[in-house]
Amino acid sequence: MAVTIGAHVSSSGGIYTAVERAVAIEAEAVQIFPSAPQMWRPTRHRPEAVARFRELREQHGIGQVWLHNIYLANLAAEDPAQLDKSVDSVANALRVAEAIGADGVVLHTGSHRGRGFDAVVEQVVDALRRTLDAAPGEAMLALENTAGQGGTIGARFDEIGVLLRAVGSSRLALCFDTCHAFAAGYDVARPEGLDATVEEVAREVGLDRLAVVHANDAMMELGSGRDRHENIGDGHIGLEGFRGLLAHPAFADRTFILEVPGIPPEGGGKADGPDLENVRRLRALL
Repeated sequence: MAVTIGAHVSSSGGIYTAVERAVAIEAEAVQIFPSAPQMWRPTRHRPEAVARFRELREQHGIGQVWLHNIYLANLAAEDPAQLDKSVDSVANALRVAEAIGADGVVLHTGSHRGRGFDAVVEQVVDALRRTLDAAPGEAMLALENTAGQGGTIGARFDEIGVLLRAVGSSRLALCFDTCHAFAAGYDVARPEGLDATVEEVAREVGLDRLAVVHANDAMMELGSGRDRHENIGDGHIGLEGFRGLLAHPAFADRTFILEVPGIPPEGGGKADGPDLENVRRLRALL
């Protein structure tokens, strides 16, 4: 197998439109939101739209498909009502993933808001178990490493490892975000830093649990703790950093999903997320 280059795209107008948008920018894999990322209310995907998604995916040979859960979820929430809504949102995303034949759901696990990881770990483990029980099937749940701002869980890989071992489900995995790792102090831009990072992931999580990679350059400096994505080659990781990531044996057969801001159009206007230029920049480094 070889590295696959994909992108997070919109599914506005019907979930199947995500495949069309991915094909338009030469993406070989796709990530979408199951519903509006800043709203609790889930989108009701029509059966014909789900069927059309599956049909187009097969027709165009799209590889992995991932859903990214909504941003509001926090499995470490102190408010019981918010915790229940968070569990429901992840379970809904897993059910959508199962329906469209996706590989799984990427999750920002949440924030302890300064209370510390140890204070919330039992609650998060219970919430993850509840979520998986509420959405049986084969779709994976990949916990994403974080930049560390705001007390977010998973800035260190040992925290993700603790959760995976405690829950004990083969459906739990790791989503490795390059920008978040760099912001959290892992120098993935340099060979020795990348090797050390991979060694830590192998020790704390297990490389067999590395399910998908979010390929994002970093706008802020190493260890900034700030989650600010940049286009490939325009940030502090840089082209050589991504060349090293793509060539590293730990990532040899993984899917790299772009979540970059995109290149502004000539003559002005707003960039529109992962685009053909970023896909080609990343592919040219293979």
